[in-house]
Amino acid sequence: MSLTGFDAQFVDLRDYIFKITEWIWEGRGIDLIRDYYAKDCPVKTPGGAFSGVEGVIRGTLETLQEFPDRTLLGEDVIDSEDAPGTYYSSHRIFSHMTHAGEGAFGAPTGVRAGVMTIADCLCRENRIVDEWLVRDQAGLAQQLGHSPAALGEALAAKAALPDAEALVERWRGPEGDLDIDALGPVAVRYRDLWQHARLERLRDGYDRAIDAKVPGARTLRGHDDLERFWFGYKGAFPMGQFRIHHWIDREDAGEPRRVAFRWSLSTTHQGGGVFGPASGAPVVLLGITHAELCGDTVVREWHQLDEIAIHAQIAQHRQQKT
Repeated sequence: MSLTGFDAQFVDLRDYIFKITEWIWEGRGIDLIRDYYAKDCPVKTPGGAFSGVEGVIRGTLETLQEFPDRTLLGEDVIDSEDAPGTYYSSHRIFSHMTHAGEGAFGAPTGVRAGVMTIADCLCRENRIVDEWLVRDQAGLAQQLGHSPAALGEALAAKAALPDAEALVERWRGPEGDLDIDALGPVAVRYRDLWQHARLERLRDGYDRAIDAKVPGARTLRGHDDLERFWFGYKGAFPMGQFRIHHWIDREDAGEPRRVAFRWSLSTTHQGGGVFGPASGAPVVLLGITHAELCGDTVVREWHQLDEIAIHAQIAQHRQQKT
């Protein structure tokens, strides 16, 4: 994919994303953020949101203070041209890093951790102009000896969280909510799973040797592991409204079919499961998923959710009831 409006040194969007990520983080070119992010670029995560390139710089410096040797190993960029000169990337990253400084996770532990992140970026004229990012915060917390539930309670106590509709709006992009039926059978299957708890779709839609990465820095192998993950989530959130806000479906020569999509699930914490006893809390799951497929069958999958942000929504509801 050639790039209209971008520097000639970038072959395509994949090359652009991989290079600027390495230059900024591992090359310590923090000031390059001003060159490659729009001045008023919004950055949204399940746990918070802000606008402006100076906020990106500040967040980058704070992360490096806490994890100074952080690497960003780009595993894949699934991209599309959404309009002439407007490009969209969904960038999957694995990071190794040592907890060597004071920061959001407390006093340094010296623990070397590994964590997955997916960042969706809208790019135009050589800059990132909008970004949605999900990091496996629960997996990182657990490796550092923290409880995701306790960190969620602390986040809820620190500041009031937006209501459910505001969280969904945070996750929307220019496309709004897509027509899932028009996206095809794979998108419909995800809706069946998240919205209707049709767990029979797992065995007919996933390869027997499925390799899936899910929150908590966990790897699932095979149908039994996959079902245990879904039982945990659907036990807590059996029903809800599932929306897809962006969808990329690519089939490139020599590569498996790849999909990347940003999605939300508006639901209620109705049952026991991985998020504790039922609270009745209104909860919005904000996620990004990547998958590799053979035909319509998922062979490899990456679900990114911030479980600390989910615990925070439940904790805020409980605090408001007391």
